[in-house]
Amino acid sequence: MALSYTLRCVECGKVFDDVEKGFLLNCDENHGPAMLQADYSVDGFEPVASVKGIYRYQNWLPIRKTFERSPETIVFQNETISEKLGLENLYFAFNGYWPERNGGMPTASFKELEAASVLARLPETEQRSIVISSAGNTGRAFLEYGSQFKINTMVVVPEFALPQMWTTIPKADCVKLVVLKDADYFDAIQLANHICELEPYFPEGGAKNVARRDGMGTVMLAGTEAINAIPDHYFQAVGSGTGAIAAWEMAWRLITDGQFGQHLPRLHLSQAESFTILADAWAKQSRTLPEIPEEEARAAAMKAYSPVLSNRKPPYGPTGGLFDALAESLGLFYVPTDEQAKRAGELFQDLEGIDLDKAAEVCLASLFNAVAEKTINPKDNILVNLTGGGALRAKADGKTIPATPDFYFTKEQDNMDDIKAILGL
Repeated sequence: MALSYTLRCVECGKVFDDVEKGFLLNCDENHGPAMLQADYSVDGFEPVASVKGIYRYQNWLPIRKTFERSPETIVFQNETISEKLGLENLYFAFNGYWPERNGGMPTASFKELEAASVLARLPETEQRSIVISSAGNTGRAFLEYGSQFKINTMVVVPEFALPQMWTTIPKADCVKLVVLKDADYFDAIQLANHICELEPYFPEGGAKNVARRDGMGTVMLAGTEAINAIPDHYFQAVGSGTGAIAAWEMAWRLITDGQFGQHLPRLHLSQAESFTILADAWAKQSRTLPEIPEEEARAAAMKAYSPVLSNRKPPYGPTGGLFDALAESLGLFYVPTDEQAKRAGELFQDLEGIDLDKAAEVCLASLFNAVAEKTINPKDNILVNLTGGGALRAKADGKTIPATPDFYFTKEQDNMDDIKAILGL
């Protein structure tokens, strides 16, 4: 499959050939932090009609190949919730395991969209192990896809995320799970970064990886196709905010295409009440995140209703990051209470018969709050990204296999000597 894109720095405009540079994550010019964006040779929105799932949108993905497994976002309406909220054009984008609706993500999270795109971006000649840090869903998706397609993969998670580390197929020998004890997501990110300093490994890149963002951005494409218009409002719960950046970037591509409208969706984002670093920064209209003592931030992250919404160092301030996405879209932030999130999840399960991930519950609760605060017009097109669901159903159906850790670390062992010793290097 021929590469059909270049990478462009949003700060300085420098263009890079990803074939020549490889798995590029950063601009090499001397300026502040900035995102790279993919510019595709296919300018217009041209889905591949014969393909389902994420690879339907392969013309707007920075990939070298496709896999036979293609995770699919399911877009639908719920009449009861629409009537309850008084919304005429409310659409849910469900990402997870839902057999009755052919829910196309067996690991129960939209992070499969990341894995299916990021791993498809890798050169066929790459023999090193790609390293991913995660607080739960991302790690599970990469364990699954790395195992299915026998790609050297290492997933680094804090210990509290271990119950979320399962697959639907046996974990392959080439896939390794690293657990960091008494730690939060940011601690896992730091350990993963240090591991990547060693020759057998290289970083997946997180938000800096265009494949991660454009993979998640296909939710916006699926929603736009279902609505037949760019949505007026886009709802999502966020930890790093990468999914929201992805939706914003993909919306601009749709605007350039022109056939679905010329307006940018307003971003409606949410965090759980115990960890609100992004919401707090945006409330002050500040590009700089608030300074929080490390132990205080770690404790808040570890007690969050949804731990995946607790990145202490999200891509907020860089050029092309979350601040810019919020500013351009006149974005809003919500902080539902844990009880509001729980009730929203229970209502959805009662009506639809499928469980939601806690992050998706936070998102749904923010929709209820938006209606109460009258921040949306009842006639507008609204797309709500339910980023995960069906994990309990998958377990009940006997689809899950717990992933056994290959290595354990403590925070005190996050140094090169101990890393080499534990990994056997």
